[in-house]
Parts: sequence; C-alpha cells; structure tokens
Amino acid sequence: MFFQVPPAPPPPQPPEVVRTESAYLRVARKDVPLLITREKAAAKEPGEKALIRYQLFVRTDIEARQNPATPDEPPPPVHCQWVVTSYLEREPCFESITGKLACAESYTVRLDDIERGNEVLPPTEEASACALTRPGVAAAQTGLGAIIEATADQRFADDLERRLRPAYTRTGLKAVIRPLK
Repeated sequence: MFFQVPPAPPPPQPPEVVRTESAYLRVARKDVPLLITREKAAAKEPGEKALIRYQLFVRTDIEARQNPATPDEPPPPVHCQWVVTSYLEREPCFESITGKLACAESYTVRLDDIERGNEVLPPTEEASACALTRPGVAAAQTGLGAIIEATADQRFADDLERRLRPAYTRTGLKAVIRPLK
C-alpha cells in the first residue's frame, strides 16, 4: 500500500518592517595639523601644510517589525530592534599659498564597537513607539557614545599611525605633526 505524503504547509509570512528610523550623533572631533614633505626633500623646501579633521560618531538604526494581521485576532505584537554602530571619519585638508583651506573627500570607516538590542512592545503601543527616544535605544546610544568619546584621542592617534602615515610613506611623503599657530 502506498501512502501519499500530504503537501507541506505554506511557510509562515515573515514579519513586515512597519517603521524605520536612523540618527547620527557626533561624539568627538579633533583637528590634527601636519606638515607634509617629500622623504628626500632638500632642507630648504618648506613642505605643505595640511590639517586632518577627525570625528567620531555613532549611528543608531531602529526597525519595527510586525507579523501580518490575522482576521478576528488582536493585532500581533511589534518587535522593536536597534543597532548602534560607531564610525571614524577622516577628512584631509590642505592649506594653499594664500592660506585658504581646501578639503578632499572624507574617509569613513566603521569601528568594531556595536550595541544591539530588541524589545517586544506592549500590545497597547503602536509601531511609532519604536523610536530613538525609547529608553533602551537612548541608553545604548548614550553608552556607546561615552565609550567612544573616552577613547577618542587614542583612536585618532591610532588612525594617524596605522593608516594615514603608512599611506603617505608609500607615496614617498613624510607627515609630521606641526604646532597650530
């Protein structure tokens, strides 16, 4: 006797994204003045004045998801998820003979510091309650921002030593921090 296997039930519908919100918060900023010269330049060559503009910021992304509604049933709960990510931005600027500052395209890199969280909203709250002002979201953004701010000088120095100076060296240039006037 052969039995026929009943067809598999259709897969459940994935939760729908019903609301998103994003925000940036700058937590630290610093200008690093540099003097850039050719490695084998004559001592008389003055070099070029540059200014590296650094900033650290955190980006908060929030997403509210909800399963599709079923007729004759109460609305499904809203799942509020958030990710707070840290970034470093470097913008190289160069001073002209006239003293004007012109900046090149900025370089932004995501750092390893990330905070994640989620919360199921009470049935009385709508998706609009999944917002930047939600206590868990605000605490994650403030907490990560404080960590990043406390280590800002070290992060800027690390970027200068590990990424920027080697890039200049490969092109035959030497970058030295100069005092601001």
